[in-house]
Amino acid sequence: MTVSLILLWLAAAPLFAAPRAIEPLANPLRPPDTSSPQATARSLIVNLEEAYKIAEDPGKSREETLEPLRRAWRTLDLSGVPAEFAADIGLEAALLLKETIDRVGLPPYEEIPDARRVEIDEILKWRIPYTEITIAQVQEGTRTGEWLFSPLTVERAESFFERVSDLPYRAEATPGLYDAYSLTPGPGLSLSWNAGLPAWLGRQVLGQTAWQWIAAVVVLMAGFALGVAGYRAGRRADKRRREQHQISRRGAILALLFGVVLVQGVKYFINEIVNFTGHMLILDKQFFVILEYTLLGWLAVLILTQIPEVVIRSRHLRPRGIDSQLLRLGFKLLAFVAIAALVVDGAQRIGLPAYSVITGLGVGGLAVALAARETLANLLGSLAIMLDRPFRIGDWIKMNDNEGTVEDIGFRSTRIRTFYDSLLSVPNSVTVNAAIDNMGERTYRRVTTKLNIRYDTGPERIEAFLEGIKEIIKANPATRKDYFHVVMHDFGPHGLDVLLYFFLQVPDWSAELVERQRVFLEIMRLADRLGVEFAFPTQTIEVETMPGQPHQARPVQEPTVLSAVARDFGANGSAARPRGLGLFTPPCEER
Repeated sequence: MTVSLILLWLAAAPLFAAPRAIEPLANPLRPPDTSSPQATARSLIVNLEEAYKIAEDPGKSREETLEPLRRAWRTLDLSGVPAEFAADIGLEAALLLKETIDRVGLPPYEEIPDARRVEIDEILKWRIPYTEITIAQVQEGTRTGEWLFSPLTVERAESFFERVSDLPYRAEATPGLYDAYSLTPGPGLSLSWNAGLPAWLGRQVLGQTAWQWIAAVVVLMAGFALGVAGYRAGRRADKRRREQHQISRRGAILALLFGVVLVQGVKYFINEIVNFTGHMLILDKQFFVILEYTLLGWLAVLILTQIPEVVIRSRHLRPRGIDSQLLRLGFKLLAFVAIAALVVDGAQRIGLPAYSVITGLGVGGLAVALAARETLANLLGSLAIMLDRPFRIGDWIKMNDNEGTVEDIGFRSTRIRTFYDSLLSVPNSVTVNAAIDNMGERTYRRVTTKLNIRYDTGPERIEAFLEGIKEIIKANPATRKDYFHVVMHDFGPHGLDVLLYFFLQVPDWSAELVERQRVFLEIMRLADRLGVEFAFPTQTIEVETMPGQPHQARPVQEPTVLSAVARDFGANGSAARPRGLGLFTPPCEER
C-alpha cells in the first residue's frame, strides 16, 4: 500500500509542481543585455552570429532570423531616428557595424568594461580602440541607464563600413552578412536565396541590386496604371450622376479609397519584398508617407466638402442661403484642421519635429495673413455676416448709396442685384461695417401718398370720400387694420390734399406693388361713384372786365352781416359742424 502511494505521488507530482521558467537563451521575448559596454557589444555580436547560423541552414526559414536580428538592432540608440524608419535603419546599422567589426576586430570581452568596472570607474562611454564606434550610457528617455551604440555611431555606420569594406575578414567573422540582407527579398536573412540568381540580377546599381530596381519599377508602373484606371472610373461615375442632377461625388471618394488601399499594397511589396537599403530605403519610406498622407488629405477634403451638400439637399435648405453658407464654411474650417493635423503627423513620421512644423505653419500663416489682409478681412466679414444675419438672400436692402436685392453671399463679397438690373459686388469687409437698412425684414410696409381733389368738391362729398377710403382699407386683407390715417390734410396749390397713410402686411416687394394697386383702383372706383374729381396742375385766367365795358364791383355787405356769419360757425352756431356732417369717422376715433 505504501509503495502504491509513493508511486502515485511520483506520477502526480509534475501536475502540481510550479511551471518551470523558460531558459533565458530559449526565451524569444528576452531583450538584449545592455547593462554595460561589454554586455552590449556581446549582444550585438552574438545575436547577429545566431541569425547568420540560421541563414546558413537550408532547412530553416528566413522568418526564424527575425528575432535575433531584432535583438541586435535593439542594442542601438535610435533616439535620433524617426519612428517610421527606426526598425529598418536600426537593422541596417547593426549589420553594417557587424561588417565593420568583422574587419577591424573587437578586443576580448574581458577587456571591455563590464557593469562592475563601469560603476567603479564611473564610465559614461566606451569606444572600440582605434575607431569612432562608441557605446554610451543613455542619460534620458525610456531607455535611461542602458548602454547602447551612440546615435552618432548609428548615423555613421554606413560611412564606417565604406572605409573598411576593402579590408579582409578576420577569423570567426560572418562574411557576406550585409549582402545577404540586401539580396534577400522580404523579412529576414537567407544565404542560399541568391544561389540560383543570375549574376547580372545581383549586380549593384546605385547602391541596390538590379533585380530590386526591376521589381520596384514593374510594381510602381502596375500600381500607377491601376490608380489611373480607378480615377477615370470614378470620374465617369460622377459625370453620370451630374447628368442626373445629383451632387454626390461618390465616384471620386471611392477612387481615392481605392488609391489609398493600392498605395498600401505597393508600399508593402517594395518595403517588405524588394527591401531597399541605404539612402534609397529612406527615400522610399518618405515617398510613400508623403503619397499616403496626400491621398488621405485629398480624401478628407472631398468628404468634408460633400457632407454639407448632402445636409443642404436632405434638409431642403436654400443652396445659397446663409445657413448653407455657414454650414459650408464650418466644414471647410474642419477640412483645414484635418489637413493641418495630417501635415504635422506626416512630418513627424518622416523625421520633422512636430514643434518645428507647427511653428512653420504659424509663421507661414502669419505671412499669408499679412500678404492677404484684404482677403482675410473679407473672409472674417463673411463669417460675421453669416453669424449676425443682417440680411438673407432675396432681401431688399439699402446700404450706403446702394440699393437692391441680395443675390448671393460669398466668402469674399456680397452680390446685390440693383433695381436697374446691374450686379453690384460689395466686399464683405465693407458690408460688415456698413449701415444696412433691411427692407426685407419689415413686418409692415408703409404706403403714404396725397390725393388731390378739386376745390369745387363739396364738404359732404369730401366726408363721404374719406369714409369710403377708410372702408376700402378695412376691406383689404393685406392692410393693417389697427393703425392708418385718411384725412383732408391741406389746401394744396392745385387742389385739396387728402393724406392717405396705411400699412401693408405682405412678404415681398412684388406683393406690395400688387396690393397698392388694388387699394388705389378701389379708390378710383369710389371717386367715380361719388362724383369726386381729382385735381391736376391747371391755371385759370379770370377776366374781370371786357374792353369797353365798365368794371363791375362786388356788392358791399354790412359788417354786422359778416360778423353774424362768422358767429354762426362758432360754438353752438347754426352753421357750425365742428365734427363734420357725420358722414366720416376718422379711423383713430374708431379705436
